[in-house]
Amino acid sequence: MIVDNLTELVTSSQRILLLQGPIGPFFKHFADWLVNVQGKYVYKLNFNAGDKFYFSSALEQQSIIDYRDTFENFEAFLLQLCQENEIDALVCFGDTRPYHQVAKRVSEQLQYSFWAFEEGYFRPHYVTLEKEGVNAFSPLPRDEKFFLDQLPNLIQPKQLLPVAKGFCPMAWLASCYYAVACCNKKDYPNYRHHRIYNLRYYIKLWVTSGIKRTWYLWKDRQFAKQVKQLKFGDFYILPLQVYDDSQVRIHCDFESVEHFLIYVLDSFVQNAPSYLTLIVKHHPMDRGFISYQPIIDRYIKHYPQLKNRLFYIHDVPMPILLRHGKGMITLNSTSGLSALIHNMPVIALGRANYDIPGITHQRSLAEFWNNPQKPDPMAFRAYHLYHLNKTQINGSFYNKVILPSKKFL
Repeated sequence: MIVDNLTELVTSSQRILLLQGPIGPFFKHFADWLVNVQGKYVYKLNFNAGDKFYFSSALEQQSIIDYRDTFENFEAFLLQLCQENEIDALVCFGDTRPYHQVAKRVSEQLQYSFWAFEEGYFRPHYVTLEKEGVNAFSPLPRDEKFFLDQLPNLIQPKQLLPVAKGFCPMAWLASCYYAVACCNKKDYPNYRHHRIYNLRYYIKLWVTSGIKRTWYLWKDRQFAKQVKQLKFGDFYILPLQVYDDSQVRIHCDFESVEHFLIYVLDSFVQNAPSYLTLIVKHHPMDRGFISYQPIIDRYIKHYPQLKNRLFYIHDVPMPILLRHGKGMITLNSTSGLSALIHNMPVIALGRANYDIPGITHQRSLAEFWNNPQKPDPMAFRAYHLYHLNKTQINGSFYNKVILPSKKFL
C-alpha cells in the first residue's frame, strides 16, 4: 500500500503556508482542518480582496498576511516570510500562476516541499494534490513500467461519494469572488491576476454564454440523439480547451487553441479516410468567450468533401460521445483520461502527464487517423489506480472535499 499525497503532506510538515486557493472557501476549510484535526501551524497569504473574502478562518490574525507590494518584490518578501516563520511546506492551487511559480522557486531554494492542488484528473468527484507540480509539471515518470510495478501495492479505493454539483455552485462562487476582488482593487493596487481581471468583462461574457447555451440547446439535443442512433458512423472526438487555460499557454507548443484546431483540421483533410467523421466539441466554460464556427465553416466551404463529416457542437454530454467514438485528439485535456477509461485510442499533441507509451498513441497524427495505437488495458488500469491511491482526493472545491476526520499518526 502506498502513502497518498495528503498523508505525506501532513506527516512531513509542521508549519504550512497556503498561497492562493481555488475560488471559494476550500482553503479556509483546509486550514481549519490542518489546525484543529492535524495540529499544524498554518499561515495564509491573500493577494486580493476575493482571497480575503473566502478566508474567514479561525487562524490567529497574525498568521493571515495580505500581500500588497509589487509582483517584482514578492520573491524577496516570500523568502523572508518563510525563513522568519520556519515554514516547511508551501501549498497552492494552480502551479502555473505567476505568484506560485515564484513560490516554487523559493521552495527549491530553501529546500521546502511545494504542493499544488488542481481540479481532479478523474472528474467530476475528485480533486488533485501533487508534490512539485500538477499536469505536465507532475514529477511522476512517463513510463508504463513504473505504474505496472506499483500494481501490487495498490488497493481499490473506498466507495466514491458524489459531491460535485455541476456548474452553478462554481459560477456563484466565482461571481462573488470577482465582485469583491474587483470592487476593492484599491486595497491591493499591485495585484497581478493570471487572467483578465475585470468584473464587467466577465458579466458580459457569462450573460452571452447563458444566451448561447439556450440557443444551442435544441440543436445539441438532436445531435446527441443522432450519436446514440449511430448516424455518424465512425467518428473521432476533438475536445477544445479554454482559450486562456494554462494547459494551452504553458503545456503545449501551439500558439493558441485556434492554431491547434487548424493543425488538426489540415491533417484530417490530408490524411483521414473518407468514411471517418470528426466532431469538434467546444469547451462549455468557453462558450461566451470565443467561437470557432467561422473556422469550421471556412474548411467546409473550401473542402466540400467535409460536408457531413465535420461537425462543431457545444453542450452534447461527453459521455455520449465517448460511448460511441473511435478515437480522441486532444492537446492535454483531462477528457483524454475519460477517453482512456472507455478504452479509446488517444493522441495528446501537447504535454500531458498521461502521454505515456503503452497508454496513448505515440506515432504521428497522420497515422492516428488510419491506425491508432490502442491503450494497453493493464497499463492504463495501473496508471488509473495509482492516481486514485496517490494523487486524487474525493471531493469538489465548489461543494465539499472529503478530508479525514482523524489525525494522521
